[in-house]
Amino acid sequence: MKPVILNHSLNKTALWNGCMLASIAHAIMVAHDPELAYEHSWDGQNYNVVDSSGGRGTVTFDDNYIVGAFRVEGVSRPDRPAAIDFFAGAPKEVLELAKEETLAYLLEEDEDGTVSPLITTAFWGDRGTLSSADSIVRFVRYGGYLLEEQFMDTEAAIEAWREYYEMNEAQVQLLTSLYARKIQHPEDPIALTRREIDMIGSDNPEGLSESRTSFAEIGIAWEE
Repeated sequence: MKPVILNHSLNKTALWNGCMLASIAHAIMVAHDPELAYEHSWDGQNYNVVDSSGGRGTVTFDDNYIVGAFRVEGVSRPDRPAAIDFFAGAPKEVLELAKEETLAYLLEEDEDGTVSPLITTAFWGDRGTLSSADSIVRFVRYGGYLLEEQFMDTEAAIEAWREYYEMNEAQVQLLTSLYARKIQHPEDPIALTRREIDMIGSDNPEGLSESRTSFAEIGIAWEE
């Protein structure tokens, strides 16, 4: 089956921006509810997202390519029995990136004790487009829904995260400011000032520890 372009307006940079916005919102609000620490995380170039109903996914941002894979618990895809089958038609470099990075976060042990990647949908792309062996409907149904807010334009996504976390004005202001700084100069170090830490609005020690960890994963430190 020939791969299909998921959305002509989406590309590697746009999705990275969306994942970074989600991660900053999470880092702010996990300070209030540390039990949500599992929802968003980064491990180097790999962004991981998990929801409370058993959905999970990893998106790998390489210099030239992007690869994403997802699993929805309790769902099987007999039409694509092996994880690598979801990358039919992808460039060789994408297959290598999927094997070496993305799929390593989606391993599952079967009844025989064999550990292998188990996914229900996937996509890949470059600086121009995002493609999948699945149609957009199947992609969303089988795990792509985990990136619903990350795929939104910035203004809509900020509003979505504000509603999801019930953020106050100071928290939204902090989110907007940090996001702008991060995407304008992705490699530059950022440190939260004491005033910005206060804008988080939490005195929960466990939550603040999780917040600090989440910020560190995306290159944002806390001023001592």
